[in-house]
Amino acid sequence: FSRHVVMFALEGKREKIDAKAASSLLAPLAQAIQSAEKKKYKTLRFGGKSFNLEAAKVLAGLLPDLEGVETLDLSDIIAGQETEEARKVLKELSIAAQGMDITELHLNANALGSNGIQACEEIIKGNKNLKGLFFNDCGLESKAGELISKFVLSNGKPSKIEMFHIFNNCLTSAGAITLCPLLENSPNLKNIRISTTRVSSEGGLAIAKALCACGKLVDVDLSDNSFGEEAGEILKTKVFKGQAQLQKLNLSGVGIGEKHCLGIIDNLTEAKIDLEIFGFGDSDITADGAPTLAKFFSQCTKLRSINLEGNDLESKGATAIFKALAESKNPVEDLNLLNNSVKSDAVPAIVQFIRSKKSTLKLLNLNANFISAKGVALINATLKELGKEDCLDTMSDNDDEEEDGDDALEGLTEQLAKLKVAK
Repeated sequence: FSRHVVMFALEGKREKIDAKAASSLLAPLAQAIQSAEKKKYKTLRFGGKSFNLEAAKVLAGLLPDLEGVETLDLSDIIAGQETEEARKVLKELSIAAQGMDITELHLNANALGSNGIQACEEIIKGNKNLKGLFFNDCGLESKAGELISKFVLSNGKPSKIEMFHIFNNCLTSAGAITLCPLLENSPNLKNIRISTTRVSSEGGLAIAKALCACGKLVDVDLSDNSFGEEAGEILKTKVFKGQAQLQKLNLSGVGIGEKHCLGIIDNLTEAKIDLEIFGFGDSDITADGAPTLAKFFSQCTKLRSINLEGNDLESKGATAIFKALAESKNPVEDLNLLNNSVKSDAVPAIVQFIRSKKSTLKLLNLNANFISAKGVALINATLKELGKEDCLDTMSDNDDEEEDGDDALEGLTEQLAKLKVAK
C-alpha cells in the first residue's frame, strides 16, 4: 500500500470550527508540506466540520502547496453558517484550489443554491482536467444548471467529465435544459445521476436528447422525475440502444410509461447487457410485461439489486420473475416487490427464489401486498431454516387477511423438493 494514495479526512463530531481549531485539525497537512511530503495525499475530505471564514483562510493557506491531490471533497463544510459567511467560505477555498489540477470535486450538502455555484467559479474553471463533479443536495434551483455548464465548458469542448451527480435538488425543467450543453458535450460521460430534481417533460425531453451524445454510459440514475412519454421514446430508441458498457440502471419513477420501459429492457436483452443494478420501480409495469423482465433476468449473471416496487405485476407477473431469477446465475442480494398486488399463489415461486439465493440474499421486500398469514408464515419458515430470518423486510402494510391464493400453498413442503433450483 503506497503512502501516496493516503486520504486525509477530518474525523470526530460535527461542529463549527474557527481558525484555532482549523490550525489544530489541519496540522498534518502543514506538516506534510514542511517535511517535503507535499504529494502525500491523493484525497482530501473536510466534510462534517463547518468552517467560518477565518477557518477557511487557514485551509486556503495550505491547499496551493499540496501537490498530486486528485480528489477534493468540500461537502458539508458550511452547515449553520450565515448565508454571506458561507458564500465567502466557498469563495475563499475556490480561489485557493483553482490551480490544484484535481480530477474530482465534491460539493455535496452545501445548501447555498446557485449563489454557492457562483462562489465556486474559480475552482471549477481553474481545474481543467476535472472528470468528476458532485452537487448532491445543494439546494440548487434552475439557474445552477446554466452556471455549471458555463464554468465547465469554459475550458473547451468536449469536456472531460466522466462522472456527474446532481441528486436531490430543485433543478426543474428550466435548470435541466441549461445543463444540457454540458451533457451533450461530454462524450466520455460514464456515471450520471440526475434524480429527485423535479424535472418534468420539457426538461426530460432535453436531457434525453442530450444523452444521445453519451455512448459510454456505465452507471445511470434518472429516477424520481417526470420525464414523460416523448423522452421515453428517445431513451428507448437512441440512448439505451447499444450501451455496451452499462452496468447500473435506475429509471424508477421517471414517468416514461410501461411501453418505453419494456422497450428499454428489450434493448438490454438484445444487446446481452449484464446489469448489476436494475431499477424500474413505479414504472406502470403490469403482469403482461413480466415475460420481458423474466427474459432479461434469465440471461443476466451479475444482478445484485432489483427494484420493481410500485408496479402492478400481481401474482402472475411476480411468479414469472421469481422463477426466472431462481433459475438464473444472478447473485441477488436485494429484491424489492413492494406494492405489486401479489397474493399467496406466488409463494411457491418466492420460496424457490429464496432457496436458490440462500448464499447471497440480504433483503427481500414484499410489503404492501396481499400475501396471506399462511403465505407469510411459509416465507418466514423458509428463511429461518436457511438462517436468513433478517432478510424479510417489514410486512406491516401487507394485507395478510387476504386468503385468495392459499390453495397454491397446499402441500408446499412436498412441492419444494421438486422445484427446480439453480445450482
